[in-house]
Amino acid sequence: MERKTRLRIALSLGSLALTFAALEITGRVVVPAPVERKDGFRNDDQLGWILPKGEQMVWRGKRAQVNSLGFRGSEPVPGKPSVVIVGDSSVFGDGVDDHQTMSAQLARALDGRADVQNAGVPGYTCWQSRIWVDRVRPQLSPDVLVVYNQHSDYRRASSHDRVIAATQLGWLANTGIGGLISYLSLRQRMSANASNLSMDEYGTCLRDIAQDQRSAGGSVVFVQPISEVDFPNSPLFGQPEPGEPGTRLVDYQDTMRSVATAIDAPFVVGSAAVQAAGLSGDAALIDTVHPTAEGHAALAQGIASAIVGSGLLGTSSSKR
Repeated sequence: MERKTRLRIALSLGSLALTFAALEITGRVVVPAPVERKDGFRNDDQLGWILPKGEQMVWRGKRAQVNSLGFRGSEPVPGKPSVVIVGDSSVFGDGVDDHQTMSAQLARALDGRADVQNAGVPGYTCWQSRIWVDRVRPQLSPDVLVVYNQHSDYRRASSHDRVIAATQLGWLANTGIGGLISYLSLRQRMSANASNLSMDEYGTCLRDIAQDQRSAGGSVVFVQPISEVDFPNSPLFGQPEPGEPGTRLVDYQDTMRSVATAIDAPFVVGSAAVQAAGLSGDAALIDTVHPTAEGHAALAQGIASAIVGSGLLGTSSSKR
């Protein structure tokens, strides 16, 4: 009897191994390999793409210097409190020069009291930003983490977003099985015309990234990104947003606000900061979501006020 039991177990394990092997082969043969990027970014199995460390790249017509950490801007300054801003192309600075980005202008708004680093990467969702920060913590653990992720999370999934599932797969992302999971996950989101991250996934990620930061002894600040519809000169200003509850941009905005309130973290309404600077939508935005140099300056001032007003650059005992 024991011999038969061992035989059944061996057969079951063998069958499972064959299944995994078949899925691995299927993933490597059937799923197209990621297209090698020719735009200055570097491929990454888990994050999809990263900036070229220690090099200069050209993106959307602007030269961008990338430091040794893989952040746009200058090298970290040792001995100063560290502020890191995460987000997508709006943080990276589409259409503006290195000295005009939100991070560069935040450093000036803080009168040099902190070293401010730009961890924004075009196209990054909250999932990618969380992994990106965790990767660099051994080299730079921010005292204050500013989270500006939203538009790429809310944006509808498209063919170049295969990395969405890969961010959650760890080492499996670099396998045929991981490629198959990522591919099928993306196809499902695209067929449903769904966002890169559902509202629930987005809210969970915001909570997780804040918990990571606080567990490391730092503080977190949330910033609600600006967009065209925030300004009276937009034909959509004040109009009800179409779509089912939970799928609209306003729902993602409310989610960020709710997370910030629940964990008692500073929350900056980007549109309020920009309008306080006297900027219209045309002056604050290059297009529908990317800030102009003046828009970056206004956002930087709003973030600086939140950081200073909350005492986040004080002694370690004052950290949230």
